[in-house]
Amino acid sequence: MRKRVRLLPILIVLACVSIAFFYVSSKLDGGISDVTQQYQQAVVTGNDLENTQNTLKQTLSTAKSDAFIENQARNLYDYMKQDEIRIVITNPEALYGTDGK
Repeated sequence: MRKRVRLLPILIVLACVSIAFFYVSSKLDGGISDVTQQYQQAVVTGNDLENTQNTLKQTLSTAKSDAFIENQARNLYDYMKQDEIRIVITNPEALYGTDGK
């Protein structure tokens, strides 16, 4: 004696499994896209840090030279050589004109 299985319960189970599959799949896709975006941001940050590191290495390699020390003294501390004269423009409007025209 064979027992028959009805078609409706099988279709209901298949529909539930399909809905669950698509729900989980969409959640995974969202998670993957979030992780991909974080990875891309990390790559950009890594490239920026690498560029900064290269710049600092170049600065460090030139820091022992006399020209670098002189440049820093002039720019940061306003030092001058003995025979130099400093000219400070106190009224740049008289030199360059006014922007109010």
